[in-house]
Order: sequence, then C-alpha cells, then structure tokens
Amino acid sequence: MDRKIRKELDELDRRDLAAGDASIGFYTATVDAPPHPHTVLGIAAGDTRATPMEAVLSMQRRAREIGADGVLGASIIVVSHRMYVAYGTAVQWAHSE
Repeated sequence: MDRKIRKELDELDRRDLAAGDASIGFYTATVDAPPHPHTVLGIAAGDTRATPMEAVLSMQRRAREIGADGVLGASIIVVSHRMYVAYGTAVQWAHSE
C-alpha cells in the first residue's frame, strides 16, 4: 500500500477513536423508540465529516444544543467520497416524579 494512503487511513482511524471517546455518555440508538418515556425535540443533523464517528459526534453535539438527552433512529449517510452526515430524532427523557 502506498505510504501516503496508509498515513491517511491511520489518521482517519485515530480520529474515529477520538470521536468515539467523546461520544461516551450520550444515548444514541438506531431504534425509533426506547423502552422508557420521552419527548421528541426535533431532528438533529450533524455537519458533513470525514469519518462516520465524527459525523455521529457532530449530530450528538447538535442534539445537546437543543437540550436532548439522546438521539433515536440515528442514521449515517455518505454524501460524497469519504464524507458522512449523521442524523436522527433528538429526544429528552421524561422526568420521574
């Protein structure tokens, strides 16, 4: 494999790991509804990013900005060569009394 390509792939792997670490503690699922009550806040769509995990992190950041506790129905799409966008439904958990 070409050294330049290998270096680019290694950098993308490093960025994916860093994004995964930053994502810890925020509920994100591909299911449409969790087993507990929630309020839908709206759609959270992240910015176009170079790796799938960075796209998810961008989506989670947007969801947090509108007060979400998590994202349901999360999806990742390829928008162009090596560029990704993640989106889903931002939700806030019902508070127990």
